[in-house]
Amino acid sequence: MNLASVHSSACQELLNEGALTDAVHYCLAQGIQPPFPPCDRASPDYEQCVALAKETLSDYGWWAKRLKLRDARSARHGGK
Repeated sequence: MNLASVHSSACQELLNEGALTDAVHYCLAQGIQPPFPPCDRASPDYEQCVALAKETLSDYGWWAKRLKLRDARSARHGGK
């Protein structure tokens, strides 16, 4: 199993448990910025934000692309 699959599956599990904040923290721990600002419960767009978060963080293709970009940046900066 490759890393994109591992990370998308891990986020899917967290999201299935209703742990959006944990899924975002997981993403950040991998050195990947989430594709959206934090979802604010008071916002009228909260449900849309949560739906986007769930769709994106559990998407294999999104993870594959972000990991590739992260690794390329790391290589350019000498692994920093």
